[in-house]
Amino acid sequence: MNLFNSIVPFRAGDAPVYDCRENCYLRFYENVTESEINVWLTEIEADGFSKLFTNNLYGNLFYTLKKDNLTLTAFYTPCDASLRVTAQKNAVLPRFEKPLTEKLCETAFYCFENDHSMIDCGMCLLIQCSDYSFFVVDSGHYFQVNDNDRIHKFMRERTPSGQKIVISGWLITHAHSDHISKLFDFLRYNCDDVIIEGFYSNLLSENYPGEDWNMEELLLAKKLFNTLDKHPADKIKLHSGQRFYIRNLEIDVLLTHEDIYPQRITDFNDCSCVVTVKAENTKIFIPGDASSLASVKLENLYGENLKCDIAQISHHGHSGLSARLYEMLGAEVAVFPVTRIKFDEEHPVQEANRRAVELANEYFISSDGTVKISLPYQKGSAVQLPDESFEDFEKIKRLWGYTYTPERKNELWELFIKNGGSLNETFLPCDKEGFIETTKWLEYLK
Repeated sequence: MNLFNSIVPFRAGDAPVYDCRENCYLRFYENVTESEINVWLTEIEADGFSKLFTNNLYGNLFYTLKKDNLTLTAFYTPCDASLRVTAQKNAVLPRFEKPLTEKLCETAFYCFENDHSMIDCGMCLLIQCSDYSFFVVDSGHYFQVNDNDRIHKFMRERTPSGQKIVISGWLITHAHSDHISKLFDFLRYNCDDVIIEGFYSNLLSENYPGEDWNMEELLLAKKLFNTLDKHPADKIKLHSGQRFYIRNLEIDVLLTHEDIYPQRITDFNDCSCVVTVKAENTKIFIPGDASSLASVKLENLYGENLKCDIAQISHHGHSGLSARLYEMLGAEVAVFPVTRIKFDEEHPVQEANRRAVELANEYFISSDGTVKISLPYQKGSAVQLPDESFEDFEKIKRLWGYTYTPERKNELWELFIKNGGSLNETFLPCDKEGFIETTKWLEYLK
């Protein structure tokens, strides 16, 4: 299907059409001028399309137009004089106007502590809006076996008794297992007292030209689409340049894989949907796992306009965005969705992440405990909640082959206790002879 056959073409002659899935197709044009776009928009509107939304996102121009059940988006980026036009049938659009939202509670950002007892990755971010509802980003890995229950419990404890948990939006940055696996389980097991109003994403299509994704990525993306298709919540496909609202949150879409097309994506992480969320005069940068290609695009498109207050460090602090980009962000708080073990191992060799930490007033590692930042952010106000999980060293060794010295294991256990971890754990510290009894450890602590 080529939806572009039914609209006035931007230019004579055919540009390649990329099937983005979800009844959405994209055309890419180079060497474009703003005057050309204005002429085309006039022609499109004369053909019956209505302009629903326009946005100037730091000099980049975005348009949404609609005629009957066909929606067009156009994103013009002057830095490379390119235009990307999408056509989608039966598109569900985000809310472009700021709603009136009751102020019933504080707005707070959370970098959730995924269970890291068997794996060092996984990411789940939450923002509680001013009406008790939640905006959720990603979920966690399938080795974080109980995290769907823990995420539910977390929201239940912060929702008034007798009321259903309301998830006003769930953003899926990309289809890697450590970001989407627990969403499947949440939808299957945890929705009896939950209302989910909408899912937001722009996931990479298997039709992306010239790529051969691995089987897990393909199957997970397919499973995700099939799962969401069965859910009654709205499914909103995001496009760069959009600015939309969820309760008292203002969300800018900065980058999707559409902005990299037709360039090859050799690192699947570069298809992450990158957004900023503004609430209570605080700007939060959320890149998912965006990597080097995405970094160059973001730097060129937005430059110093990327400045924010809070930054999620991309790809868990593994190789991701550039030092230059973190300098543009200049975030006062940096959060790492990763384990203390991996952070300590990688930080000395990751220049970009070191730069982010150098620029920040404070930084947090999620495995030390869920991070809470009340909004508006004030320096020194961020807190880390009690640590809830600890490494299962034997399972880690069997799964990944990682081994640690007895001294390192005891150091981590001591940090776990210092961070508020419960002593009623099955994970015991060890000495040179292996695991020692909890009673001996209590004596050691004294």
